[in-house]
Amino acid sequence: MSYQAVLTKLLDGITGADVRAKIAEAINYIILAYLEGRIDDDQLKSDLVQFSLDVLATKRPTEDIELLRPEAEQWAEQLYRGIRVYAIRYRLAKRYGRVE
Repeated sequence: MSYQAVLTKLLDGITGADVRAKIAEAINYIILAYLEGRIDDDQLKSDLVQFSLDVLATKRPTEDIELLRPEAEQWAEQLYRGIRVYAIRYRLAKRYGRVE
């Protein structure tokens, strides 16, 4: 599944357009850092867990953050797989002159 599809599912329940936009902007910073080689796979995974925790805490502010961690790790893994596929496609396109 693409990281965009996973992100859309993760954002279910967040109705504020400004909040959704800021969340999308945040993950784009993480992805850009990864594509540019400024962070490695381990840092990407760590950042995605924290990102997912932040989103879940926004959706369910009364829940204890540590109770959200297992779910955040699942979301982070799905995002990671989607971003890895995107990164492979991006890097190949960049190498062969067709970046979209």
